[in-house]
Amino acid sequence: MSQLRARRILAMAAICVACAVVSARASTNGSYNLGPNLGVVNYTLNHTTNSCQFYSNGILIYATYYLDYYSNIYYVNSAANINQSLPGFNYLYGSPGPNAGQSSNCPADTTVNGPLAVYNGTNGSPYTIDLYPGLSAIIYAQGYLNLKYVVLAVYYAPPSGDPTTYNSTVSYTNSDLVSSTISSKATFSSSYTESQAVVGSGMAGYKNGSVDTSGQISYSWTNTTSTTDSTAVTIEKATGTTITVSGPACGYCGIDHDYDVIAVWLNPVQLFTLTNGGVVQPNGYGYSTLDQPGMDIWYVYAGELNGILSMRAATQTEFARAWAASEFGYPGGPPGPPGLSSQDEQTILQMDPYFNCTWQKPVSDTTDCPEPADPSRFTEATVESFPYQQPVPGGQPIEKKYKWTYTTTDQQGVDKTVKSSQTFGLESVFGYKIFGLGIQDTLQQSWTTETTYESSTLWTTKDTSEADADIFGPACNVVNGACSPVYPPPNAYNPITCQPVTTLATAFGQGDNMYLYQDNLFGTFLMEPYGQ
Repeated sequence: MSQLRARRILAMAAICVACAVVSARASTNGSYNLGPNLGVVNYTLNHTTNSCQFYSNGILIYATYYLDYYSNIYYVNSAANINQSLPGFNYLYGSPGPNAGQSSNCPADTTVNGPLAVYNGTNGSPYTIDLYPGLSAIIYAQGYLNLKYVVLAVYYAPPSGDPTTYNSTVSYTNSDLVSSTISSKATFSSSYTESQAVVGSGMAGYKNGSVDTSGQISYSWTNTTSTTDSTAVTIEKATGTTITVSGPACGYCGIDHDYDVIAVWLNPVQLFTLTNGGVVQPNGYGYSTLDQPGMDIWYVYAGELNGILSMRAATQTEFARAWAASEFGYPGGPPGPPGLSSQDEQTILQMDPYFNCTWQKPVSDTTDCPEPADPSRFTEATVESFPYQQPVPGGQPIEKKYKWTYTTTDQQGVDKTVKSSQTFGLESVFGYKIFGLGIQDTLQQSWTTETTYESSTLWTTKDTSEADADIFGPACNVVNGACSPVYPPPNAYNPITCQPVTTLATAFGQGDNMYLYQDNLFGTFLMEPYGQ
């Protein structure tokens, strides 16, 4: 190209640097519906058609691009009394760009790697609105339900041994498979969808509608997600946190499931995010600092719930949840008191399938106390039995130590579910605010959560977790050269008085041949007499 021609081209480009002209302009008002009880986004759109130019191989090219300016943006939720202004934004598109050719005066398109404007609300419950070209909008309304309880685990009692000298125990230290995997899909009406769970690992404290920063995050129990049921959340015990369970004090009772221990979490909050299109996203669990500055976990004996053992005064106090009496609900709020009802207690009890298998249950009852354990829930953890035998006169109880490694269950098709229902509370701070109104609209049954406890897919990946047991057989009290009483005894033994009940024959659990099973619902171990 000659220098004269090049100078002419540059001169023309200089003249046209600002020659983008508005060839058309239109202004319209619009509205974007976010969904039931989530409100709408109103806006004004100014749409302009513009032109620009550039040289390509010495040829002057004219191009058209578009500029949309969104203004007068308001988020309106009349039910929650919200009418708030959102920031406006420009969206430029269709331009060939500044590098289209020589001397291009075409602007670059707006880069869209996310929302073009974000608005964070402060109306009693946290929410965020992301604005996108279109105009489209996504709302994230975060909040939580104050549940009465969550069952974290059922710890099955081992046979007692001789508690005066040799106490049998089962300890869970190096196991993070002691867990509770819960899905709440059944809570929501058919017009709503529960999306894949998105959780943080620890358990944070919550109060007044948001995270209570004065509390500390608990890592003794943590949130994880399931790989099969993407909506389910697993609450798992952290490795290194030790829980040890013993059997009854009477050495002649064998296994008595009155002494099974159920871990009941009494100040849980269940976290959710509501978003467009009737979608509810589970976000795991936290705890309410309205109760105490940490997770409130109470270990209740099955016998306290089935009526065979007197309920401790401390259990009654914990289950009353008096701290919640004035904290939850708003006009039209949840029915009933904040404490656990008798129905709640029975629901908790029946998480233990052996709650009926006590010193009052005869060996012949294999309906309530099946031998072997239900294979749809339990996986046999040993290929041979272990003895629970009385020594010879003058001998000491036989001790057997076990270190059980969990067995993966995916190839065996284990898929057990247990359904549960309870009423919940809602902190008054949510009131007629966006989350409070929105969550009520999602429910299948007002003020009720319908949850499903299910076997966790963590079994397929965490097969290095272990539990330890130290099992001693019953002692031999020598009388006239023989063990007295003899084990197994001909009669059931009352575990409280440790005296035989002459009207009852040998009870379930008073066997001398045991098998071990892992509970694939809660990650604990069941010892089961066999062939009594």
